[in-house]
Amino acid sequence: MPTPKHRYRPDFRSLLKEALTPGDAAQFDAIVAACALVAHADGWVTIEERRKLTERFYAIADLAVFGPEDALEAFDRLIDRFDRDAERAMADAEAAVLKLRSHPLAARRLVATACGVAAADGGFDEAERDIALRLCRILNLPPMDFELIPNPA
Repeated sequence: MPTPKHRYRPDFRSLLKEALTPGDAAQFDAIVAACALVAHADGWVTIEERRKLTERFYAIADLAVFGPEDALEAFDRLIDRFDRDAERAMADAEAAVLKLRSHPLAARRLVATACGVAAADGGFDEAERDIALRLCRILNLPPMDFELIPNPA
């Protein structure tokens, strides 16, 4: 009897290793930018949100690839930019995210990470969902893959 053919199904760690490259500045900037966009979705980051985000940054495997301390420093710098000139900071953050459009695995990890940050404060409000949908549009990814809209099937 012939043995069944099994497709290789990568586990999370191998997918993460394949998707993100330690030291890749474009990936690092894009992920931090996505986190900042979500965190700043309602117009500001409260002290409590910042505390929860700090905990979340240490728990998010994607950020561990780059180092959570470096990610938090870059996040804080970007949030400061949002506080000074939100329109310009948003444009710069979206430009950083766009650089991952041609890297589908990294792009998917970015949206998943952004959704994880959105849930850090215990909810996923409409403004955060809108940012996650915007990230999907920028990266040309289907939002139903991230349960942002119902699957029409």
